Amino acid sequence: MRTSTRTTTIPNRLTAALALLALAAVPAVAEGASRSWQGRYRYEHVAGRTAGGTGIVVTYDLALGPPGARGGCLLTMTGFQTDERLLCQTSAGGGDLTVGFHRYPDGRTLNRYGVAVYKPGQPLFTLSKGADGTIVTRWQGLKPDGEGVAESGSYFAQAKAPPGR
Repeated sequence: MRTSTRTTTIPNRLTAALALLALAAVPAVAEGASRSWQGRYRYEHVAGRTAGGTGIVVTYDLALGPPGARGGCLLTMTGFQTDERLLCQTSAGGGDLTVGFHRYPDGRTLNRYGVAVYKPGQPLFTLSKGADGTIVTRWQGLKPDGEGVAESGSYFAQAKAPPGR
């Protein structure tokens, strides 16, 4: 039996159109960071070893784009028993940048297990630039698990400066 090209193409086009509409519906609150904070930041959290001797390492990658950019704030956490992406929102004030939870990439505020770990707008952490150029992180709604994580300290470092800087 021959399948019509038209019957298989229409659902594909409809799916693509719905995906574009979903992207257009991203609210302005998901905008990127102020110009002085734009770029990529990384924190590699070493949380000790398992009973079997396996290293427990989770990498936190924070991408901050320009204001108005779709997906201008993305936090990716990967490593030991961790694989999570969060769309975030930022607010700058007094030299600090607060990174807050917006939603998961699928548009929901529940994680893949149906649990609301964070509330929309909830501050995850705040970044400050120290006099010596280091970045000080103050953990809030998000705090890495394991050994040696103080409430604040030098955790994130800029991984890649934005173009033209």
